[in-house]
Amino acid sequence: MNKNTAQLGDAPINKLLIGLSLPAMIGMLVTALYNIVDTIFVAQGIGTIAVAAVGIAFPVQLVLMAIANSLGIGGAAIASQRLGQKNLIGASRAYANVLMVVFVVSMLAIVSAFIFVEPLLRVFGATDEIMPYSIDFLRVLLFGSPFFMLTMASSAMLRAEGRANYQMRVMLTTVAINTILTPLFIFGFDWGIKGAALGTVVAQIVGSILIFRFFFTKQKKTSLLLDREAFRFEPKLVVRMSQIGSSSFIMQVSQSVLFITVNHMLVRYGGTTELATFAVINKFMALVGMPIMGIVQGMQPIVGYNFGSKQFDRMSLAIKLAMRYGLSLSITLWLLIQLFPRFWVGMFTNDTALLDDGSTAMRILFAVSFVYGIQMIINGMYQSLAKARVALFLSLSRQTLYTIPLVLILPMFFGVSGVWFAFPIADLMAVLTASVFAYRDRVMLFKPQEYTDPAPEAVQAK
Repeated sequence: MNKNTAQLGDAPINKLLIGLSLPAMIGMLVTALYNIVDTIFVAQGIGTIAVAAVGIAFPVQLVLMAIANSLGIGGAAIASQRLGQKNLIGASRAYANVLMVVFVVSMLAIVSAFIFVEPLLRVFGATDEIMPYSIDFLRVLLFGSPFFMLTMASSAMLRAEGRANYQMRVMLTTVAINTILTPLFIFGFDWGIKGAALGTVVAQIVGSILIFRFFFTKQKKTSLLLDREAFRFEPKLVVRMSQIGSSSFIMQVSQSVLFITVNHMLVRYGGTTELATFAVINKFMALVGMPIMGIVQGMQPIVGYNFGSKQFDRMSLAIKLAMRYGLSLSITLWLLIQLFPRFWVGMFTNDTALLDDGSTAMRILFAVSFVYGIQMIINGMYQSLAKARVALFLSLSRQTLYTIPLVLILPMFFGVSGVWFAFPIADLMAVLTASVFAYRDRVMLFKPQEYTDPAPEAVQAK
């Protein structure tokens, strides 16, 4: 076993957590920033209608992200525990099965680019005015989905091996390429919204090349040996990975359903300006969530590895420290948004109506975002322990059980403002739910010396 993997079981937890989380945080924060930059280029180079069109197409992207991310997380959880058990063949086979399934799904996405794009966008709330822009944008992205999905799923496996630094370098490279190509394609070549999508696709192609270069040509630096033996399809393993990653999948798919619901309610009670407002704010929702997710991603391989090796003290300390860092970060981001909402919206537009509506909506949507860290860390903890049912319920609670019903009900009484109020109310309900589960398992969180009963859902080495 290489030293990067072995450090998960013996390096100091605080140093290890920071070393794994910081690259992931930087990478995800930069990813969120380049999504914002992309939207700025679209707004300045094409217009408000194009921003609304990107927002309408975003749920399809979320579904693809959900599939790739959930399989990656599920495979990484199994691989981490098997690495902790010194089962290198089993860990390698987990990654190989992730690659095979993601490739098949991405091929189906390409087929859908020919057949289902317009009907899907119509369901998602695209108006006749927005439809041409959304079709042009989404069709290009779907053609690039194999590279996008393989890169995302493989990133989780890099973290499982403790190679967060390499993952960060891959993400920074893709961000740099996207940031350079998108304005070139929009302004220089005058390719419009197709150029924005193409810049993203080219960046993801480069990212997938870098990741596969690591796994397939640098075998001495990885514990995962992707030979012919590893690429043996195991349906039961795929089902298990899907179960573990199902909470992440449900969370992102429910987010897609949520965005569809929001778009429909905004069309009903507002118009294009409100759709553009939500498209802009959605980018900042990612900006707040992704750095915290970086901490979660840094925590998960530590928790999974030490659970597999039965070092429960180390596992629990990693969870406790991640909670502390996650709360600190979410409070800092909350303050920046609440103090300067007009500045953030002003990055996208000079339109007075959009500035006013966007600033008000941003303050409302992020009213309690300082609690994001609690729910995300708790959910990530249960994923790492392969407690699929609990993680699934927590993922469902925030968006499907709370936010979507509130988005449907509150506008009947408060109009467009009701859409915005639904989010902070749901956030409070979700963090309360997660806290109840965390309190129930408080021995695991705060008294690791008493935690002696391995989770029954844990993946055991064969």
